[in-house]
Amino acid sequence: MWISLRRNSPTANPKSGRAFRWGWCLALAAALWLAFALTALAEGPVRILRQEERYAFSESLTFTLQAESDLPIMDVILFYGREGTRLVRRIYPAFTPGTKVAVTHTEELERGQYAPGTLMRTWWQLELQDGSTFKTPVHTFEYTDDHQDWRTLTSEKVIVHYYGRSQTLAETLLQRAEEAITRLGEEIGVSVERPVHIYLYASQQDMQAALPVRSEGFDSRVLTLGVAVSEDTLLLLGTHSDVEQTLAHEISHLIVGMATDNPYTELPRWLDEGLAMYAEGSLPLDNRRALERAIRDDRLLSIRSMSSYSGQVSQVDLFYGQAYSVVDFLLREYGREKMKALLDVFAQGALQEDALRQVYGFGLDELDALWRQSLGLPPRRPSATPTPAASLPLLDALREAWRALPHLLPGGAE
Repeated sequence: MWISLRRNSPTANPKSGRAFRWGWCLALAAALWLAFALTALAEGPVRILRQEERYAFSESLTFTLQAESDLPIMDVILFYGREGTRLVRRIYPAFTPGTKVAVTHTEELERGQYAPGTLMRTWWQLELQDGSTFKTPVHTFEYTDDHQDWRTLTSEKVIVHYYGRSQTLAETLLQRAEEAITRLGEEIGVSVERPVHIYLYASQQDMQAALPVRSEGFDSRVLTLGVAVSEDTLLLLGTHSDVEQTLAHEISHLIVGMATDNPYTELPRWLDEGLAMYAEGSLPLDNRRALERAIRDDRLLSIRSMSSYSGQVSQVDLFYGQAYSVVDFLLREYGREKMKALLDVFAQGALQEDALRQVYGFGLDELDALWRQSLGLPPRRPSATPTPAASLPLLDALREAWRALPHLLPGGAE
């Protein structure tokens, strides 16, 4: 700006010269004020000498602080959490009080505890001898799988992260993801609220470090082709032949999760997995065979038992086949609008029994009977030990207490 003023023509209006001098004076005054403010900050009650964060992916987070003060620093608290949420961890690390302190805290992580690409935030709070407190600047950093040299492809609704020679596959999956999102909107009525991140791995070994731990037996016997690891992030094994089908499945989890996110309850597994299987298109052969065999032998799992995962590897194919069948039944018999209404009710934190009755007019056991009837099977025999009537008020009280619980918890330390 100043250079352009100096190059004005000699015949320019004399007021422009005065304007330049005034501008110079104002700029100089601003610079002097900024220098004074920074000096005052450096000479304040607490001076931060070092504040940094490091991580070893899926192993640990390390936070370091060095500070000095005119008064002894008597207490130090570390805060950290995911950016965009109010929930933070509060750590009281060991240190030696004094006018100069050096604190390092290492937080051990479980495998897959945080998804690749998670934006973290952290700060420290120091208490001085006179009882006053000082809060350090909030630092943010990206926690990601730094074992790979990631590149990205981006569209309006999808971001694909890939490495190595996977660009062609990444381009294909970007297109398939867009198609799956469009299909979910048209057939089920749910849409994307923020971009979906897809991390495309070139081998099972590469992806292992990013996968959440389930159990040694399960992990050793089941090959994970894809999994949603946060509200907007999924991992995909790019070398498997079913990668495009897996993509559609996991995209459904993310989008339905966004549409029904609430602090009270999660979707029952039969509905969440059923919608994801439906998003794939036709039912895979192994799931179809398991479903047909269970129908033939009248050995179907009850929908109530499918509210959570079985945990038995031998029932995996049947579980997913049944989940697809139940959702397909609801969509065929009652339509897309009812399904959208059901998801809207779940988004308010309703329990599955209440949500079903509000939208469809029947509960879980009635749904089980209607679904079985559509498959040519009789209703199940009633349970030999019905729930005692006296316990129902207690269940209602527990539900209300659970709904109120998030309002009683502190939302963070800011």
